[in-house]
Amino acid sequence: MDNLEFVYHAKPHSWFLVADDLHSQAENLMASFGTGSLTRRDYRTGQIERWDNTSRSAFLLASFALENILKAFLIYENPDWISNGNLSKKLRTHDLESLAELSNLLPYKEKSLIILHEFSEGNESWARYPCGLNKDKTCDPSKMTSELWSRYLWLIGVFAKRLVKLLRKYWNGPHGFHGKYEIGGKFFGVDFNNVA
Repeated sequence: MDNLEFVYHAKPHSWFLVADDLHSQAENLMASFGTGSLTRRDYRTGQIERWDNTSRSAFLLASFALENILKAFLIYENPDWISNGNLSKKLRTHDLESLAELSNLLPYKEKSLIILHEFSEGNESWARYPCGLNKDKTCDPSKMTSELWSRYLWLIGVFAKRLVKLLRKYWNGPHGFHGKYEIGGKFFGVDFNNVA
């Protein structure tokens, strides 16, 4: 694969599409939210804790969707981050807050950072593994709630609207790659046929 072909795979539009795929799978899981639960009894205290059995998977997929859409913004802003056949080291993190801090184009940045904080911790640890790298980085999982899900839907929707506006403009990438995207239909729950 040459550098130009790599850019074709790593362009912002590609990250946008993968983010939408992940979002769609999170939505599918959330459609069954409330139909099953996991129960854990704390052997030390005897307390019983219950949470929805889709919680971890929906949380992880939503986190990955956010990570991919953030990286789409960053590559749009910094085309050289996908040049010479490599992803920039700045993109090689799962820390959603750090990624967001690098962007100058995110809408509602302060409010976004608050929501991203809730997803960032799980994205790096409990949502994908049973424990952290050590005891200090191991914590109990957060729970996906209908309130957190609503905040996620708002955030991914505003990110998608801004990114589509950017992608519809001319983008000049590395190695001579350039173009603009005609985006219609429904992505991230937003009908882009009706969004200018």
